[in-house]
Amino acid sequence: MLPEITIEYEVDGIPTEADSVSDDYLSELLAHSGEQIRAQVSRKLNAARCPEHDHLPRVTVTAQYDTGTEQMELSYHVDSCCQNGLLRAVSALNRQG
Repeated sequence: MLPEITIEYEVDGIPTEADSVSDDYLSELLAHSGEQIRAQVSRKLNAARCPEHDHLPRVTVTAQYDTGTEQMELSYHVDSCCQNGLLRAVSALNRQG
């Protein structure tokens, strides 16, 4: 079983879908970034199962892209079954690699 990961995109502060962006480069950038983010978060969270309840966390990643600076910032929202599960998930997300 894999952790539930949702990726939300914002371009210049406006919520959007990667496949609805009219700029082909930006659409491809968002889609590719989303795949990479999903793979990295999934890899980190596979071992972050709550030992008490045996649940995996749910994570929403918001990828905020600024067209002016061509920079992307990521923010994470983690839902877990309990405080211990949340701490394990946050610790796993903060690990390098």
